[in-house]
Amino acid sequence: MSLSRNKFYLISLILGLILIYIFTLEAFSSWRISGDMNKGHEKLSCVECHQPAKGTTRQQIQSNVKYWLGFITEATPFGYITPDNKDCLSCHEREDDNHPVYRFNEPKFSKARKAIHPEHCSSCHQEHNGVRVTSKPTNCKHCHKDLRLKEDKISPAHQTLIKDKNWVSCLGCHDFHGNHKRETPTKKENMIVEDTLKAYFLGGKNPYGDRKITTTKETRYED
Repeated sequence: MSLSRNKFYLISLILGLILIYIFTLEAFSSWRISGDMNKGHEKLSCVECHQPAKGTTRQQIQSNVKYWLGFITEATPFGYITPDNKDCLSCHEREDDNHPVYRFNEPKFSKARKAIHPEHCSSCHQEHNGVRVTSKPTNCKHCHKDLRLKEDKISPAHQTLIKDKNWVSCLGCHDFHGNHKRETPTKKENMIVEDTLKAYFLGGKNPYGDRKITTTKETRYED
């Protein structure tokens, strides 16, 4: 009886490993998607963001078994590597970005890093949610609550907006990454309202206009 049970376990293990290998193949990549691609990424293939992990499938399994057993301290990526800033910036990097992710690694942003991790692209643009932005339009408060300006030409003044905790007004006037050619509003009546911003975050019409300074690459493999 025990021999038959051992055969069953062995066959199950072999079949499981075969299934795991099959699911790592590119032909079955659509089966592994956890949700809809975000706005603008609908036509991208998985390998645009998920780069193949080093080693063969057998080597990756062996390494992770060693990790689970406590022989090594770090797990090995299986099949594909989890995307990071480098993968995002291969298409989206701009020299004149108003808020480049590397800037948030400065010491003065330590509290913001603990709260919302703006040093990671995926903190605001978490993929497979079918939207454009996954953060809140009020997150500017984590960096700008101590803002001081010598000459404030907007109405109401920045200090008034901060005092009133009107944080949605930041994106109501300012394009976060600054990639749209537009005049920054100076009056409250010309600000983008919160409902419009939320609709934009979900993938709706761009309230900052269609005139872009830099066009995003459609693939990381462009020269």
